[in-house]
Amino acid sequence: MSVLNMDCEQRGDIDSVFGWIANLCNKETRLWAMLELFERRSHIDSLGLLLWHSFGAVSGLLQEIVTIYPVIYQEIELTGQQSHRICTAIGLIQAMAAHPFIGIQLIRCQFMCYLMPLLKMTSQTRAVEHVRLSVLGVICGLLKSDHPEIVSYLLGTELIPLTLRQLEFGTTMSKVLSAFILYRTLEHEVGLKFASRRLARRLHLIHTLARVVHQLTLEPEPRVLKHVVRIYSRLADHPQNLELVLKLLPAQIRNGYFCQEVLVGFESASLELAELNRKLSKREEKDKACDDTMPENH
Repeated sequence: MSVLNMDCEQRGDIDSVFGWIANLCNKETRLWAMLELFERRSHIDSLGLLLWHSFGAVSGLLQEIVTIYPVIYQEIELTGQQSHRICTAIGLIQAMAAHPFIGIQLIRCQFMCYLMPLLKMTSQTRAVEHVRLSVLGVICGLLKSDHPEIVSYLLGTELIPLTLRQLEFGTTMSKVLSAFILYRTLEHEVGLKFASRRLARRLHLIHTLARVVHQLTLEPEPRVLKHVVRIYSRLADHPQNLELVLKLLPAQIRNGYFCQEVLVGFESASLELAELNRKLSKREEKDKACDDTMPENH
């Protein structure tokens, strides 16, 4: 069958896949079905399409999501078993989000409204962190489709403040995913305009980035630094942001601190930092030229 690759060619395997998807409708068989599908997700082509177009599959996964809400709003401790179960459900949702057609459908049906609250959990336990990473993975999958409608929708949620919090206080992997999400959001013109619209929003973003840079001087993480530098560079493309970046950019970014040795995972650090500093120097030269042309008061 065209939707299954060579690892799932035999008729029995095909029947099993459709059987597991059908079992997502039943609460009694859902966990086993989710585990089987999740384990084989890389071997089933177009799994996202199959889930989306199968009766009751999305509804079953949604029921798994909402079962965690008492943990969020009643401060109940999330167990490892609960975390594993909901992460499995979110992993199947990610298979849908990564598909360019299904991803936009998830946005249009407001499905992300059910996932975004999971990023509000502040507990630093491993169980909660796994859930957080799973949700961030879904958002990354959506943004990889490069669809402006997806960016516009996510900007209408609490995406930026929630990812900024993870960028500053999260684990290493949370920081990496959050930095990627922020950069991909700002890459779009609508994202850059949104981030630049209010002074408080600009200050929150730039001050948080500065604190993250300070953290990176103490505990270097090239994957985070790469996206932070690109976020700064993208912000500098907007005149209002450029002025603030010029004023508040950490010294470590301007003085070549991160270029003293090759950063594995960010080998282009020297080039990208040089490009950022070029943008800032160009603005400084322009300001100086304006000052020189102003008549002196006698």
